[in-house]
Amino acid sequence: MAETKDSTVSILIKLTIVAVVASVILTATFGVTQEQLAKLAEAAGGPDKQLLEMGVVPDATKFKLVGGGEICYEAYSGSDLIGYGAMVEVQGMQDMLTLAVGVDPNFVVTGVVVVSQKETPGIGDKVQKQPEFTAQFAGVGPDGLALTSDGGEIDGISGATISSGYVTAGVLEIIGKMQEEVS
Repeated sequence: MAETKDSTVSILIKLTIVAVVASVILTATFGVTQEQLAKLAEAAGGPDKQLLEMGVVPDATKFKLVGGGEICYEAYSGSDLIGYGAMVEVQGMQDMLTLAVGVDPNFVVTGVVVVSQKETPGIGDKVQKQPEFTAQFAGVGPDGLALTSDGGEIDGISGATISSGYVTAGVLEIIGKMQEEVS
């Protein structure tokens, strides 16, 4: 019986040592990783710079976060407000889609970019790989943001209709959020 207690105590001591060493390593790794991520984020710029680079509001020279808002950026050409932009994750068919959306002051779409997606390769991923799909959003107001099969103005991609529908619904959702933040 004594041997069992000793071996149990020995095992507990060894496990404690392993846990402490693992904690120290993880803490050190986390610190280094966070510093690197911060540097990468700074180099890439924030959403305002990314929206500018993607050109979702043509002629915009800068974006500024709407006061008190979380996602919506005002788009300026010089000192003139020419629209709004946002970059948000929305639900896709397989996983989340990251969309960048630009609108004019009347919330008519000026540009849409599928920034990232994890849709089915060769099928649903066409929403990102076929720019003619996102190009058709330009000039469409919130009332027309639905697939043509649902009475809207957006043509779905053949074979990727479901993913096309998720992008279209996502754009409408983002515009709704922008309208809430601006009002």
